[in-house]
Amino acid sequence: MIFQIILNFDQICELGFPRLLSHQDSVQSSTANLKGAEKYLLCGIQGSLDKYVYNINIPDINIPINVASIQMDFKLSDIKIANLQVPDLKMNLDGNEQIALYLPSCELLLTFQWKFQQQAYPYTTDNGSGQIIIKNGTMGATARSEIDKKDCPGHMILKLVKSQLHYDQLRIKLDGGASWIFQSLIDVILDSLQNQISGFLADTLMVGFVQIINNAFEDGRRQYNYTSNDVFLKDERYVDGVQIGNGFVSLMFSGYTYFGKNLTDEFLTKGTSQITFNKFNTEMQMAVKDEAFNNVFYIFHKYKDAFSTTQFKSIKHPTLRFTNTGALVTMLVEVNGSQIQVELIGQIILFNDLKEETGKICFKYIKYDIQQVEGIDTELLQQQIEEYMNSISEMIGFQYNYTLMVDIRDFQAIYDANERVMRLVGDLPEECMPY
Repeated sequence: MIFQIILNFDQICELGFPRLLSHQDSVQSSTANLKGAEKYLLCGIQGSLDKYVYNINIPDINIPINVASIQMDFKLSDIKIANLQVPDLKMNLDGNEQIALYLPSCELLLTFQWKFQQQAYPYTTDNGSGQIIIKNGTMGATARSEIDKKDCPGHMILKLVKSQLHYDQLRIKLDGGASWIFQSLIDVILDSLQNQISGFLADTLMVGFVQIINNAFEDGRRQYNYTSNDVFLKDERYVDGVQIGNGFVSLMFSGYTYFGKNLTDEFLTKGTSQITFNKFNTEMQMAVKDEAFNNVFYIFHKYKDAFSTTQFKSIKHPTLRFTNTGALVTMLVEVNGSQIQVELIGQIILFNDLKEETGKICFKYIKYDIQQVEGIDTELLQQQIEEYMNSISEMIGFQYNYTLMVDIRDFQAIYDANERVMRLVGDLPEECMPY
């Protein structure tokens, strides 16, 4: 018997989930402290340079120039990032709703096409190519997060609030140009461009970099091609914007699991209590409530009868509750007309599927307590349940998206019976993993 849950990433706006989720509909969250957030985003940006940065759509820049009583409109178009070095990233996490990001010590090379037109007779025009070279630059951005509640509910984006650009050296090179105006006034034109272009570039560049950071916040997600008719769907919608505390940042996901052909069947409909985000001073924390596992058990029991075999029949879906040392799973099974309650103690096992870029949180059941029933060989039944539940554990695990920058199998599991949550806590590698 094979089961598969398909994680729902970029196409969530096309599937038609039954309702918009709110802040309390989260059974899964990820938290990073300041050091972890800086390392994570820096690795995300550095790993995205080839794929995203060099394809940023940079708007044209129009600069009016008035030199020697000659007025002209100077336009830079087809602006491309030809080279970029980002050695570091800094953030400010002070509990404000906005995120402050800084990219210090940047080296940047832009290429462009230029054109100008004289505004008065004889309306001379000219064109050519050019470069903008920035040495030891610092790009800064303040952004706020928003949840799309209309066009694609559950997608989160960062929007630029303000930007700044400082540098030790900015140099502009203009090639081409055959008109007498260009040839005679090139030095004056260059001075005018360099005096004005910094403000234009700050907004233009940071709009592009916020796009890259959006990609990093998406946690390395990839586009999966599927329809709502696929058997099971893992809901990866954000339920709120970025949560910013003093020294930490958190992302809240739905974490629900659905049967693809019946998205109106929600196991979790009343919301859950909020997870405490920054519980431990580690660079990264991933928290999952026990209700997320109960949701998975409910779906697999109802639509696949996944917990029944020829030896026993599952009466209702298993239930999971976190203790301070592991997970307690309770099952009610029927054997020869008798109902028997079974309790299983599980310890976490983690799987990362490097091919599919998904992971699973599962349990290896190591201890049992079974109700004694006259006429039933409970010792044999216990063995049968043990073998079966461990054999399907990976297939019915709680699925999560992950990034190649983090190997969560190296993290430690900490159980919290009070909050009914399990946390995977750990630090990120000092060197960025291959993206």
